[in-house]
Amino acid sequence: MSYFVREHTACANKYSEGDIVKMLDFLIDNIFVEFGGRVFQQTVGIPMGTNCAPLLADLFLYSYEADFIQGLLRNNKKKLARSFNFTFRYIDDVLSLNNPTFSEHLDQIYPSELEIKETTDSKKSASYLDLFLEIDQEGKLVSKIYDKRDDFNFPIVNFPYLCGNIPASPAYGVYVSQLIRYSRACSKYQDFLKRALLLSHKLLQQGYIQSRLKSSLLKFYGRHHELVDPYGISVFKLVMDLLPVIQK
Repeated sequence: MSYFVREHTACANKYSEGDIVKMLDFLIDNIFVEFGGRVFQQTVGIPMGTNCAPLLADLFLYSYEADFIQGLLRNNKKKLARSFNFTFRYIDDVLSLNNPTFSEHLDQIYPSELEIKETTDSKKSASYLDLFLEIDQEGKLVSKIYDKRDDFNFPIVNFPYLCGNIPASPAYGVYVSQLIRYSRACSKYQDFLKRALLLSHKLLQQGYIQSRLKSSLLKFYGRHHELVDPYGISVFKLVMDLLPVIQK
């Protein structure tokens, strides 16, 4: 458990607010990287590999966001403040739903030195983290997998290769875990199926055995059928739809 104290004590497990500020100052001011046999000091930002980097980024951005919302409330702009109820951020990725004026307030929320890039596709669609969100013709919010690597013009090396002398069971477990991810992210069956087919084909190319992939597929359905139940499909249809890749 962590907590703040008003006065410094000899206990090694206690730190004052000043101690934490000094430690953060030391960390940020003493970041060095080696490249090409030369050592460089990083003066802007913090390296992504630092353990506390995500937390510091969150705290940094949250401090500005909190000040902005508190300022709206102090000025009795409650309606505007409520428009940010469905605004979410994961580190540096921000999603704001049902808030058409969000972009107009960015310069009031975040500091000028922070570069902000607009990635919204249209008024009814946007990508956020690994999701593509869209309002369909019925006015419903639907989602599917978004992977920016799909746009790369070169092949991506990912997922285990069985020729790499790795345990087979965890390797086939990757197939099940990805199916779980796809089913949770995809609102529509055709989007789930598209990703499942791509994954199955890729794993077969990397030395996976067809019969074991089929067994893993059945295991996925047996243990997590509630994830695909909204698609209204049976296990027979699921297997048959993937049969062009996973054959008996």
